[in-house]
Amino acid sequence: MMPSQQPMDRARALRALADETFDLLVIGGGITGAGVAREASLRGFNVALVEQADFASGTSSRSTKLVHGGLRYLKQFDFKLVAEAVRERQLLLSMAPHLVEPTPFLFPVYRGDPDSLLALRAGLTVYDLFARWQAAVPHRMLNGPEVLRREPDLGRVALLGGAVYTDSRTDDGRLTLAVIQSAHNAGATVANYVAAEAFLYASGGRAVGAHLTDALSGDQFDVRASRVLCAAGPWADDLRRMDEPGVHRVLRLTKGVHLTVPKERVQLKHSVVMRSHDDERRMMFAIPHGSYTYLGTTDTDYLGPPQAMVVRPSDVAYILAATNATFPDAHLSEADVASSWVGLRPLVRPRQRTSPSRVSRDYQLFRSESGVVSIGGGKLTAFRAMAEHIVDQLMPGSRSAAARCASLAALPGADAPQPSVEEWNQLARATGVAPVQLREWWHVRLASG
Repeated sequence: MMPSQQPMDRARALRALADETFDLLVIGGGITGAGVAREASLRGFNVALVEQADFASGTSSRSTKLVHGGLRYLKQFDFKLVAEAVRERQLLLSMAPHLVEPTPFLFPVYRGDPDSLLALRAGLTVYDLFARWQAAVPHRMLNGPEVLRREPDLGRVALLGGAVYTDSRTDDGRLTLAVIQSAHNAGATVANYVAAEAFLYASGGRAVGAHLTDALSGDQFDVRASRVLCAAGPWADDLRRMDEPGVHRVLRLTKGVHLTVPKERVQLKHSVVMRSHDDERRMMFAIPHGSYTYLGTTDTDYLGPPQAMVVRPSDVAYILAATNATFPDAHLSEADVASSWVGLRPLVRPRQRTSPSRVSRDYQLFRSESGVVSIGGGKLTAFRAMAEHIVDQLMPGSRSAAARCASLAALPGADAPQPSVEEWNQLARATGVAPVQLREWWHVRLASG
């Protein structure tokens, strides 16, 4: 199919879903499903993607909004996952400079922390090596006074030193939309508010599509496809049981809560690594973003239906305790919380009992007897590489040099001219709006097309 540059038209997409036969049906419009639809379309396959709600409305818009390797996974010796994520972080900086930006992180180390300064130095050296020393600023170790000069509000008691290093952050929902737009431009048929109600089967029991419901009109219709992939995140087990009732669940859902507070309450020059204020002492973040600072995240098991998750008082208390321990003069309370968000990580259930934070973030594919393939796990940062691997398995032998080159092409919006610092300052003086706020509005406009 020839690439299309037409705007996405939901009515046209619904007609195509009902009328055409596709090479691949992707159920789920988060970053994983979007990435697979883009990759398969770039290889010339006729792809359909449906999402039961808004694109990116699940996990893919409720993350910590970081494009990073996952420094803490080095401690778990998950070098393959970290290496791939760091390489993908560097690629996304060039593929989506309007959505992914380098960000300095400060990692303070206190007496009694799980990681010593020596361990931190070793981990960051490996981190930079994985990036082939292409990070915006390679890491630098700091003594205690140097840490406090960079972030004066940090706790001083038992501070040993720390490090500054570079990772990246993004607007996760906008990034997902850009990938979906790229898939559409490559020929994919995409539609949201379309729910899969049942699978369709050929006479031999092979899955050949799905029965769909348009959530906006109530209309029902069938979509037919040679292959069916479920990229439904926290809903993956529900779809697997729709195909094979009684099958064992493969996901371990963990809840990640974030809070936002006015930037005046936690004023930062860097994104800062915090530690949870409990025995686990897990890594958390305080990240400045425009007029606010956001804090998080939690990592606790969740056993209910995905659509019923909420932020509980215990989640708020957990994050505020970590923040107040890191910034003793902040004295944050619930009254300071301006907003919150919560997402579910669709992690693959490990064989051995372990804490949520130690469960691997890598992905696995699960194929049913009918041929329906479901995805568990995965990381936002590595969506492009993950899509390559998945399409390789779904369509063996389909990768080519041209497809690889197309996969690395810039996402929609990346080719727009980027204003200089002086231009931002001039506009700020003319409008009375802070440059950081102007850049946020600009990035939203680019991402929305």
